[in-house]
Amino acid sequence: MRIEKLCVRRLFGDVAGATTHGHKMAIKGGYVYQTFQGGYTLSPLGWRVVHNIENIIRQEMNAIDGQEILMPVVSGADLWRESGRYDRVDVLVKFKGRSGADYVLNPTHEEVVVDYVKSVLETYRQMPFMVYQIQTKFRDELRARAGLIRTREFIMKDAYSFHETQSDLEEYYNRCFDAYVRIYNRCGLRNVVSVLASTGDMGGNIAHEFQLISDVGEDTLFLCDCGFNANKELVDEKNGLCPKCGAKMRLVRGIEVGNIFQLGTKYSDSMNLTYTASDGSEKHPIMGCYGIGVGRTMAAIIEESADDNGPIWNMATAPFAIEVIGLSDKDDYVSKMTEQIYIAIKSAGIDVLIDNRAVRAGEKFADADLIAAPIRLIVSSKNLANNIIEVKYRVNDIDTSEYKTAFGLDTYLSEIMETISKMSGK
Repeated sequence: MRIEKLCVRRLFGDVAGATTHGHKMAIKGGYVYQTFQGGYTLSPLGWRVVHNIENIIRQEMNAIDGQEILMPVVSGADLWRESGRYDRVDVLVKFKGRSGADYVLNPTHEEVVVDYVKSVLETYRQMPFMVYQIQTKFRDELRARAGLIRTREFIMKDAYSFHETQSDLEEYYNRCFDAYVRIYNRCGLRNVVSVLASTGDMGGNIAHEFQLISDVGEDTLFLCDCGFNANKELVDEKNGLCPKCGAKMRLVRGIEVGNIFQLGTKYSDSMNLTYTASDGSEKHPIMGCYGIGVGRTMAAIIEESADDNGPIWNMATAPFAIEVIGLSDKDDYVSKMTEQIYIAIKSAGIDVLIDNRAVRAGEKFADADLIAAPIRLIVSSKNLANNIIEVKYRVNDIDTSEYKTAFGLDTYLSEIMETISKMSGK
């Protein structure tokens, strides 16, 4: 991609309406554009980051035997009436079609997935299994805030597992828990903790939230040195004392980036989803559900990692792995070599951005900070005279002192591949 063709507007100076540092940097970098209050258009930069996060999620869900599906954004109201949640979920948007039929915008998909599984599940031999989707949701939140942290329309990964026994659910629940830990580690989030949570409208007996510890978070968390962590709803009645060891718990703020629930038979029972058990009887499967806010994960990365110049991505989430910057000063040879290096990297299958514009170096570097490719290659007359390409790194999760500050002009492709592999942890 050429920077002058990138359909992104980057801003400098103050940003009106941004309430957190991360929200400000998401707007300044042109990652998001507010289409309505609580609804955002993702720019090519924002979509690249979200797409990379989605790929991490897919890989980890597939690794625990998840099967990807896609369910509709809209469903008939009767499914929600069947589960008993039609009049209980306050964020549910309801509307009538021209035929007079009642519809809802699904804020979550327990009802829809149970309806689908009714058409598939016949016998105990089919279980356990898990299906998941990455899809748009809409919730009529009273208050949208902080960019993608609290929106009305958002992208979510939601997964649903089906089991014969509680012990089988618990085993799979732990597998999913571990997959979430891997997902957040791969996204570069360093301060995510799991906390025991209230099941709320979702139902079931056990739930965990994955929370990024952050001063701008809207959730109150209680953490204990003994390892027991919980959200406010579960600890307030204990006066801030740990239910496990009795010690005073530490209070922090958090951004919820994911949650997992052991649902039991709440939905399979109310919606009469059954299977034939080994003894020939009809039983209701036990369910689990597992959610991740994809856009919120992107916002959380920016909140945690951005400096005063812009976001900082790791190699797994960055919109571009490499940016090639030509400092030509009207030197045609520098411009031609910048182009040649860009084409060679692109031909190697690497996501690369080129800035070969005839603008000041300071403007190029400011743009590069906002786009935040982990590897920045600088081509200049001085560097070429020394037969090198200067390398700058925009990362904060590795010690860049261990990395080269220049690649030899004759070996830069092999050195780039080696560096990318190392920075990706492969």
